[in-house]
Amino acid sequence: MFLLPAGLGIGLILGLFGAGGGMATVPTIMVLMDVGIKEAIAMSLWVVALVSMAAALHQRVWQFVQWKMLFSLAVSGVLGSWLGSLIGMQMPAQAQLLMLAGLIFFVTWWMVGIRLENKVGIFRWIPALLVGLIIGALTGILGVGGGFLLVPALIYLGLKDFPVAVGHSLVLITLNAFAGALSYMGKIDVELEPTLMIAGIAAIGAVVGGLLLKRLPTDKLQKGFALLLFVLGCWMLWQALA
Repeated sequence: MFLLPAGLGIGLILGLFGAGGGMATVPTIMVLMDVGIKEAIAMSLWVVALVSMAAALHQRVWQFVQWKMLFSLAVSGVLGSWLGSLIGMQMPAQAQLLMLAGLIFFVTWWMVGIRLENKVGIFRWIPALLVGLIIGALTGILGVGGGFLLVPALIYLGLKDFPVAVGHSLVLITLNAFAGALSYMGKIDVELEPTLMIAGIAAIGAVVGGLLLKRLPTDKLQKGFALLLFVLGCWMLWQALA
């Protein structure tokens, strides 16, 4: 009953922001399927990977991809996601909930205070590799795609506008999430049918979000994104302390 609106909401968020889909997916799965955070993380990674791939294909990201930047972030991101999943499987569930809530609140504060603009004149490998590794690790530990950090990081690293950064973010989220999902396979039980159902519905929402992205102003998107993060952070904190 609730899978349709929940899946559409997840996809819409991901298509609009190139981010936030995993943060919405983890609590959604926890509530709708009554599972713990570790199971929700393992399922979320598959949903986020499949939906991000659908959104990236719909936005035809190959037409504007900067391959050097994408390659550096992808290699380090996949490695980070694999390592992060190994850490996540050993972490106490409450620690993961608190970590996710804290990260969401930090990003909310950051998104409100920063302006999304290019700060780097020349592409630099080391910052890009470090960004990929850190965000990949967060993907593996928390089941989130990391787009909430990837989009501003990509713009600071050299991309010129929000929609282009979203497109690159979708590709990187796909790769990182697949790496994390494969690492969890066989160690955490994943209910395949509802996972694929959520992913399919969310893919439709991602396509709609991609269309809206080209028609809505960036500043309003950024404010809406920050509000969404704050609400999700409050929910995760409540779950951790309950």
